[in-house]
Order: sequence, then structure tokens, then C-alpha cells
Amino acid sequence: MNVYAIKMAGVFMISTCTVAVYTAFAPRYITLLGYALALLILLGSDHLNWSFFVFPLWVLLLSAHILADDFRRAAHATDGKISS
Repeated sequence: MNVYAIKMAGVFMISTCTVAVYTAFAPRYITLLGYALALLILLGSDHLNWSFFVFPLWVLLLSAHILADDFRRAAHATDGKISS
């Protein structure tokens, strides 16, 4: 079950990176890193015990970028507006 779950995490990373490439909601370096790490998970998860940490760390990186981008856009949206 663990092997199947980590392989599905790799497939999820590939599909998310493909969506990110076409929609550009994430920078290219995160998508390329995601493809490389997904390949590592799919091919090397049987041999590398630490590969189980790759997926949560990549999700953390992607989530942090989305959150920071949202804060940046919110700050730019309120620039120049006077609150009453």
C-alpha cells in the first residue's frame, strides 16, 4: 500500500506540474523541480527511504508560493485606495 500511495503522489505531481505549465500559476522553476522530483519518486522510491518526504515538501513549496503571491496581489490591490 505504501508503494502504491507514493507512486500516486508522483502521478499527482506530474499532473499538477502540467496544469501549472499551461496556466502559469506557478513559476517555471517550481514546475521543473516538480517534474524532476516526481520522476525521482516514480523510479527511485523503492530504493530511497527518504523519498517519502519529497511530496510533502514539494506541496509545501507550491503552497507557500501561492500564498505569498496572493498576499502580494492583495497588497497591490489596496495600494492607492483610501479606506474610510
